[in-house]
Amino acid sequence: MKKISFLGISLTCALTAFGQMQVVKDAERAMKSAPEKYPQNIEALKPAFTNPETAEQAYTWFVAGKGAFDYFDNQQVVAQMGKEVDKKALGHSLIDGYGYFQKALPLDTVVDAKGKTKTKYSKDMVKMIVGHYNDFSNAALYLWEAEDYAGAVQAWDLFVENRANPVLVKAGLKAQPDSIYGEILFNMGIGNSLLQNNEGALKNFKDAISMGYQKKNAFDYAISAASAMNNAAEMAAIAEQAYPIYGAEDSRYIGYMINNYLDKKDFAAADAMIDKYLAADPDNAQLYFVKGVVLETENKLADAKAAYKKAMELDPKNAQALFRLGYSLYQEACAIDEQEGGGLSNEEYNKLRETRINPLFREAAGYIEKSYELDDQNSDARSVLRSIYYNLNDEANLKRVEAM
Repeated sequence: MKKISFLGISLTCALTAFGQMQVVKDAERAMKSAPEKYPQNIEALKPAFTNPETAEQAYTWFVAGKGAFDYFDNQQVVAQMGKEVDKKALGHSLIDGYGYFQKALPLDTVVDAKGKTKTKYSKDMVKMIVGHYNDFSNAALYLWEAEDYAGAVQAWDLFVENRANPVLVKAGLKAQPDSIYGEILFNMGIGNSLLQNNEGALKNFKDAISMGYQKKNAFDYAISAASAMNNAAEMAAIAEQAYPIYGAEDSRYIGYMINNYLDKKDFAAADAMIDKYLAADPDNAQLYFVKGVVLETENKLADAKAAYKKAMELDPKNAQALFRLGYSLYQEACAIDEQEGGGLSNEEYNKLRETRINPLFREAAGYIEKSYELDDQNSDARSVLRSIYYNLNDEANLKRVEAM
């Protein structure tokens, strides 16, 4: 009875293994005869992916991968004819097919009668990957159109990463120019940004820049991703790359660099950097404005005001310099009032107001009014003007500002 029982168990195992292998063979025939039905056929094949007898066979994964690639070819022709296709399924079929081949390749060994190890499917799989290499970028576009940004990034990543794969290059893969990969990496960065994967996006944008994609938006998006990560050092490093190219049109780059030093209270480095750029471009008003901010942060208020005035001489329409100079004067007036106004008689206090405090308020108001004319989105300018006119008991101007 025991022998019969063991025989029954052995027979059951053999039948199970045979049945799973038959599933693979049936799936192969079905995929060959109707490649467009790959989504249904791959579902029927999936049990073989986990069965120990078939999961360790290269044939199982080869069948799945070839079916996926054939489906991509079939459906891409349909799409090129202007007919409706499932773009998400189309894009993912190439990604999935590549994944199945990656499972098959390490398993694809056959030992012949002489004990030599050979491969059975590897050559065909490598050939299919090479033949579809540029299609990974096409797959990404299908997925992007389907708003599957994660899938698009994944497809583009395979396109970029495999450009130098030695096995694929040996088999005939021809890489694209770096400019193409730079643009693809930029697109990947946008995709990761939409997915709120700031770390991935930052890497993509930096890689795009290093591969020659140096349009202004690449630097700006990279800085935005670093900002979302609160990474001031990365923001500064990217800005330092952007400044020689776009600094003349966008003063924010110098600000990012300087702010990194100010955040670390490394005032010496901030001074050295701004002085270096000023030596190379002594007529740059915005650089003098930034120098003023640095000096003000160091509490060198007189020098800061001088820098703001120099910025205004070079550019009378520098709204930032006008505001900061006006605000510095406003703070000076407030400080005198607070530090010297206490303990005075009414007569003494009124004299202090008329001779020292109010003149500073009026001078400050003049600069801030001009700044607001140039930049009426500066809500801080309105707030300071309200305070100034309140302190001056200037009801007419106070009402005007409150109505802005």
